Amino acid sequence: MPGPVTPYLEDPDVTLYCGDALEVLRELPSGSVGACVTSPPYLDARPEYPSPSVGQFEEIFRELGRVVDGPLLLNVGRIWRNGIEQLWFLELVTRAEWSGWPLRDTLVWAKPNANPIQGEIVTNAHEYVFCFGDGFDPDAVRLAYRPDSIARMNRRYVSSVSVKGDTAARNGPRREEKRGMSLEANERGARAASVFVAPVGVEKGNAHPAPMPLELAEHLVRLSGASSIIDPFAGSGTTLLAARRLERFGIGIELAAEYCELSAFRLSQQVLGAWA
Repeated sequence: MPGPVTPYLEDPDVTLYCGDALEVLRELPSGSVGACVTSPPYLDARPEYPSPSVGQFEEIFRELGRVVDGPLLLNVGRIWRNGIEQLWFLELVTRAEWSGWPLRDTLVWAKPNANPIQGEIVTNAHEYVFCFGDGFDPDAVRLAYRPDSIARMNRRYVSSVSVKGDTAARNGPRREEKRGMSLEANERGARAASVFVAPVGVEKGNAHPAPMPLELAEHLVRLSGASSIIDPFAGSGTTLLAARRLERFGIGIELAAEYCELSAFRLSQQVLGAWA
């Protein structure tokens, strides 16, 4: 058995390991982390940053299932080969589910400043975040209601249930029985939409080829509902920055020493107040 891994960086609210994700995960205690928020490398889309194979991802998901006592939020990007979009993430989702991570929902990250040359027919302006497992806190990301939403909830309505004849609806309350019903607004606000808008590439000096926006990372950390967050593909440390800003404990694992150095620098700047 190998000895305990030595952190590259350790302070009261962040621990960063420099090493292989699977190897480090195997050294971490079971149930020791509240949630995982991560954006893994994309199927060797960048030769200088090798991606695990699908089989290796499955092993990583299994170890995450042991270490994490809460949800997994997995951000994946889109790639093309020879003009054909590669839906590589579908097998990734399947392997996660085989590893005990049920897929609960899907978030679309919309990029308003997407690179216009990416995409075969239209500009590639979105990525996906797959939400696996349990323990989410939807209330943490609620939004203010739009005026038209309040008006629609207050308006008494005739339900369209069973109009299209689906069996479940026909077996439920009859349409005329739902006449005149109204909804109540949640005092905490409206549920967040399944589309989250955040620009990419706005941080100067970040040499990582595909950094996650801090705004998106914070949204996912809030949604996780956890007090401790792990990112086994930490990259330039954005998840760790988000966790610290939101007063959560962050654990990162990163294979490339240069990105560990970049993460450490960014975290040191945050301590100095540059990220406040």
